[in-house]
Amino acid sequence: MSIAIYTIKGGVGKTTLSVQASQMLNYTYVTNDAHASVHDLMDEEKSFLVSATEFDEIPFDESIIYDFGGFKDNRIKSILEKVDKVVIPTLTSMADIKGTLATLKEVVEFNKNIILVINRSKSDNKAKELKEYLEEEVNKIDNSLNINYLLVRESSALQDSLFDCESIETKAGQNKFKRHIYRNAIEDMSEFKRMLEDK
Repeated sequence: MSIAIYTIKGGVGKTTLSVQASQMLNYTYVTNDAHASVHDLMDEEKSFLVSATEFDEIPFDESIIYDFGGFKDNRIKSILEKVDKVVIPTLTSMADIKGTLATLKEVVEFNKNIILVINRSKSDNKAKELKEYLEEEVNKIDNSLNINYLLVRESSALQDSLFDCESIETKAGQNKFKRHIYRNAIEDMSEFKRMLEDK
């Protein structure tokens, strides 16, 4: 299985989700974003940058998390067609939602196995309202789509995990206090992993 985490809108937590997914599944991390530094922090045998200056095409393989930057890159179309799932993260601002819907319209041309992640949610009620709104908008795009939705709560621990490139489960370890502090992030990432692995 291979997975693309993609949006045309930057700053919505795409790389955080990509790192968590790659660590939870023990997959190789691949990014096309030359400005991202995460691939430098990860094990060099499990992390690769496929910059446009070096690669005319992005190689496809199994057991990869593709982290595609918040910018246009025509090379990703062939990957979107081949991956098993496409994850599209969003935040709750109107600019982010517009970017998400524009990304969705682009992605459904190539792949309909999509997970929409409402990321860094500070309010369950607002996240649920946004989910209902997105469901209505998705039906306008293509009412045959069967999209999975994931609510990920705001967590500084998840954002901090980019510095050590560990899954939140590994970061918490067996420390009961850490597991208590990170409980929301652990629950959300466990559900994310389940969705990614679900056939």
